[in-house]
Amino acid sequence: MSDSLGAEVILCDTTFVSLQERAGQRPETVAHWPRETVKRLDAAILALSVFSLAELRAGRIHAGWGERRSEQQEARLKAFLLVPIDEDILDRYALLHAWNLKGHGINHNDLWIAASAISRGIPLVSCDMDHGEIAQDHQLDLLYLPAKPEPTPA
Repeated sequence: MSDSLGAEVILCDTTFVSLQERAGQRPETVAHWPRETVKRLDAAILALSVFSLAELRAGRIHAGWGERRSEQQEARLKAFLLVPIDEDILDRYALLHAWNLKGHGINHNDLWIAASAISRGIPLVSCDMDHGEIAQDHQLDLLYLPAKPEPTPA
């Protein structure tokens, strides 16, 4: 999916947003990400599920962030296109949830986030391999960026 100007829209998972945010002060955090994927993300309109937004807010409350740091994060998050819940996402979530009940053990928020990407027909960028299992069994276009560099074979 692209916007009216032709830019690709990519849904961002919570793990990606967190690492991207950390990279602002510690670029080495994401230095191992493939350049082609980073270029694609730089050219895209980045979207955020309401579930990722809630996870990010809960994370900073849990961590005890102060007002200033919280406001800075909220300002950064306003740059994302927010994807609200609708009937298509609800239906896709129900299918994923039923699939998950067969022993997959994936976090419900990850199911909601994947359902949002699938229902919109947009790729999902994540640093969480749980989405890889969803992508194998469902129509999820996953851009996986490892949270840490892959070990090199000896």
